[in-house]
Amino acid sequence: MFIKIYDGANTIGGNKIYVGDGKHGIFLDFGLNFAVNNLYFKDFIKMRSIRGINDPIEMGLLPKIKGYRKDLFPGDVSDVAFEEIPIDAVLITHAHVDHYGMLGYLNPRIPMMASPETLAIIKAYQDAGKSEIGTSGIYYVERKRPVDKLVLPSRRVNTSNVKKEETVEKYLTEFKDYFPIRPLISTTKVSDSLLEFMRLQGDGIKMRHFKNHLRVGTLEDFDLEFKVRAYPVDHSIYGSTAYIIEGDSTIAYTGDLRLHGERGAYTMEFAKGARDAATLIIEGTRTSKEEHEYVSEEDVYKNSLSVVDGAKGLVIADFSARNFERLKLFSKIAGKTGRKLVIEEKDAYAVEGLIAAGTKISTENVAVYKKPVEKVEWWMKYIGRKNDHPAGTSTLWGGKMVNPMEIHDNPSRYILAFSLYDLPNLLDIKIEGGTYLYSSTEAFNEEMELDFKTLDNWLRRFGIEAVGFKINSDSNKPDFDKGFHASGHASPADLMKIIDTIDPEVIIPVHTEHPEWFSENYDGVKILKNGEKMEI
Repeated sequence: MFIKIYDGANTIGGNKIYVGDGKHGIFLDFGLNFAVNNLYFKDFIKMRSIRGINDPIEMGLLPKIKGYRKDLFPGDVSDVAFEEIPIDAVLITHAHVDHYGMLGYLNPRIPMMASPETLAIIKAYQDAGKSEIGTSGIYYVERKRPVDKLVLPSRRVNTSNVKKEETVEKYLTEFKDYFPIRPLISTTKVSDSLLEFMRLQGDGIKMRHFKNHLRVGTLEDFDLEFKVRAYPVDHSIYGSTAYIIEGDSTIAYTGDLRLHGERGAYTMEFAKGARDAATLIIEGTRTSKEEHEYVSEEDVYKNSLSVVDGAKGLVIADFSARNFERLKLFSKIAGKTGRKLVIEEKDAYAVEGLIAAGTKISTENVAVYKKPVEKVEWWMKYIGRKNDHPAGTSTLWGGKMVNPMEIHDNPSRYILAFSLYDLPNLLDIKIEGGTYLYSSTEAFNEEMELDFKTLDNWLRRFGIEAVGFKINSDSNKPDFDKGFHASGHASPADLMKIIDTIDPEVIIPVHTEHPEWFSENYDGVKILKNGEKMEI
């Protein structure tokens, strides 16, 4: 039995960790490495989907292994010289792109394991997001070769006038040929409501295809060589999971985790359950030499409530993408202060999926922002834009749309969940004054610092006061106020608490820029570089 780090050893994110024995193997996460990606790609410079697997292989964003989708190979790329490894499954810890964002390149016959909440989030943002190869982890439209040409125009199915059953069956057969759906393994049994959400599509024929072919099994339904135990843990996104893999030896893998959020007790349950693990693969995001002030989600709630309670006019809350715990926090603040939290449609759709998965999220004080769009997508119809979706209209969001003029007329009634990229919507709302509460991560590179200058320009343009950050007039860089954001990762002190509870023989740090912190504090630390392998 061995561990090989293909990516994510000395960067924060991009985890692709392989556990195998020569005949069988599993990946622990299959994420996008932002550190490498951001060296070459940004904004309008992107990997070319028309070239399939070529660009990520050339730029080191995918390892040279066999197991990728055959329809993504252009004529000048071959996997003949790629490493051949068995891949029985990919275990995804959570729905952040740096942990699952390259999954869509893998052969669709390779199952994905995740928690019900993670499955719901990945499905929601795949439906509602841009068509990216990497994040199309659950389903995709297969391409005809060669990959370099525009494909499938003749195979698009118009289902609006389909009446005859034999025609329906013909289309279903065609869908099966070019609309693969990945086998899904849930860490716990999924509810009927989640299955219904997972099978949502834009028309009746596609929904029937998903009903026939999308299956969500449990561990008992799949014959994996290694025994896998899954533990929910606390992180800045719901559904986060740590895994324990048992074969000739026992390996515990944390994914990303913390102790100071709503589900902090889950993390310690994992640590206790992992006491029999000989090897611990652990994240170390916050193991820098800098001192970290301890801020909990409860601190964020109290400080943010104080700001919103004293604010006049419109409040804009900027919190991390997919941080539904923070969304619940601001929903609670909205209720306390007589406001409504207004969220984007794609986030409302994801909340729909989470509630179907069993997550307790109250939408009593939440509404959905109805911004101008060129095209009403099918998932928008489902949550209330129109009433002609084949599954009907969401009972959760129907009638809860808020348009720009409603906010313009009564700005003090609302908290807008907007980030910098949503601020052009202010040109429709047309307000003057208000409060912008920044409740997200601090800038950690020059590009992010430039974003804050742009953000400051928008706020000045509309006379909106910033809370949580200020542009320093001397350095022209942002300074951040403590107490409005809690990290999604464990502090050094909490990492030590987790490690001491597990008490492993070997510690392998990943997802960190400072792996030496572990060897300075513990014996038995093995620092692997990308591409290195360790026998267990």
